[in-house]
Amino acid sequence: MYYNVFQSSGETMSEKSTVITVRLSGRDLKRVEAVRVLENVDRSTLIKEFIEDGLRRRVIHLYQRGKLTAARATEILEIPLREFLEILEREDVPVNWDSESIKEYLKTRYGE
Repeated sequence: MYYNVFQSSGETMSEKSTVITVRLSGRDLKRVEAVRVLENVDRSTLIKEFIEDGLRRRVIHLYQRGKLTAARATEILEIPLREFLEILEREDVPVNWDSESIKEYLKTRYGE
């Protein structure tokens, strides 16, 4: 199964949506549908949540491997540094306290 992609901008939407094509095997579609039914949400919402969850996990993994700074991770995830630090804490991911963005955050938040 696959989905076609279209660009739309409805009056009620806060930002433009881009529709993309995603090809799923029958097995993957069955798994998505099983979760969709359990959560009682539409397929589009569920897939958006999957993408958000997957992006967050991938960014955390890249941060752990030293491929991303905390500042760049927050840019990609479009969240404040404080929120990213909270995510790292929940995930038991060590924070690189020597990074400039973390030092600046701590200085701004707590002073010298």
